[in-house]
Amino acid sequence: MIDLIDECSYDFLKLGYSKKKAKKYNIDLLSLHVKNKKQAKDLGFDIGDYYIINAPVLNYLDKECFDYVSNLLLKRFRYLLKEKKLKNLKTLIVGLGNPEIWADRLGNEVCNKIAIDNLSNVCKICPNVYLQTNIKTFDIVESLVKSLGIKLVIIIDSLCTNSLSRLGCSLQLTTTGMTPGSAMNSGNKRLCEKEIGVPCLAIGVPLLINTKSLGFDEEFLLAPKDVKENIENLAYIISKALMEGLR
Repeated sequence: MIDLIDECSYDFLKLGYSKKKAKKYNIDLLSLHVKNKKQAKDLGFDIGDYYIINAPVLNYLDKECFDYVSNLLLKRFRYLLKEKKLKNLKTLIVGLGNPEIWADRLGNEVCNKIAIDNLSNVCKICPNVYLQTNIKTFDIVESLVKSLGIKLVIIIDSLCTNSLSRLGCSLQLTTTGMTPGSAMNSGNKRLCEKEIGVPCLAIGVPLLINTKSLGFDEEFLLAPKDVKENIENLAYIISKALMEGLR
């Protein structure tokens, strides 16, 4: 399963692929727009907009760098809210993942840092995983959307990458939603506008790597040794961008 769209083998130039450098920290800013079913089938990704921030030195720098990356994410987030007419809607932030596993608790940590008191039009929830609750994440989110009159869902989760160099330092923002537990091929139903009935934005960061991409015969997932610190820094970056963007 490929979570980062720029890791699939395809000639992205045919799709209006854009790549440019940020002014600082050797950061690459990528954008890609999948416009029709053929493109989606060729790529193996849904129709929608994809924005990636590749910050290779993110794990080695300080708060000044974190604030810079957060501002880059904020600009793209604000653009999508304006472009898709999603500003000032009743919003549900969903932190996916297993809070008992550090590499899988990015969604939980982001939600913990979202100050709801200052965001009266925003709700948040961390559904945990099916093995802990016996309730599918999709069913939880769908019921909340219907009962609370939610008009926008924002999903946060850890992703899987094929490259060691991207662990903890690539942020992907999409308009296509997200499938809970996709890295584990869990078979969960996708959280997206087609299934939920409201727009679903997703922010993911690769914190796991599939060992088959490293040449191992057996398939399992590995996380960076300093993943706890990675998660805390990323949670700060993402929550800051969301709170400022939703004000």
